[in-house]
Amino acid sequence: MKQLHIFLMTFLLFPAAAFSQEASSDSLIVILQEKDPVPEGATRVGAIRIKDGGFKSRCGYDQTLEEAREKARTLKGNLIKITELKPPDNWSTCYRLRADVYHHDGLADIVAAQQAEAAAAIRTMLPDTASYALLCVYRPKTGVGTLVQYNLHVNDSVVCRVKRGGSYMIKLHTMGQTQIWARTESRAEVSADIQPGKVYFLKCGIGMGAFVGRPQFYLMNTTQGMSEFSSMYGSVEEEE
Repeated sequence: MKQLHIFLMTFLLFPAAAFSQEASSDSLIVILQEKDPVPEGATRVGAIRIKDGGFKSRCGYDQTLEEAREKARTLKGNLIKITELKPPDNWSTCYRLRADVYHHDGLADIVAAQQAEAAAAIRTMLPDTASYALLCVYRPKTGVGTLVQYNLHVNDSVVCRVKRGGSYMIKLHTMGQTQIWARTESRAEVSADIQPGKVYFLKCGIGMGAFVGRPQFYLMNTTQGMSEFSSMYGSVEEEE
């Protein structure tokens, strides 16, 4: 195992920006993290807040961002700037969010240029002609279950030990439909169609459980995953 230094975000138009978008440019919604600058020319149209809502059940990371997108649409905005994002903790099993909402007339062009730069950054990690894929695994320091660790499996093989604040770059040589899973008091898994020359970003965490908590996985889009993965440490552990 060796140390592999990552300098990805110098290739992006907005350093450390975590962009997320809809499939259609007509419904494009960009999400900026707390540390990211708002593009010049954006007009603020309001603010939103996502709370846990008591008995709310669908309140994971993806569901919280989707709810934020829906609220932004009602304000006629296309840019969400997160000002506070709280992961699940001892007080709530939900993600909670505060954000400012902006509108930018040229956002589609900005995102298209940013995606091209992100693609160039990905090619610095591995060529698109590579016979293998990369799985970039990371677990933020925040959240519940900070002392809980678990083995991450790719199909039948253990590929790394997921620790709080850990990041790992794993070469995948088996292509096609792949099960990525882990077990603590219960099993959690996510499925991905792994293709050679591609990079996949897996965000890990721990959800509330009866005893020690249960693993949580989020397959992130390329730009957001690359931003979060590369910002965690100057170097990561590389696994074969």
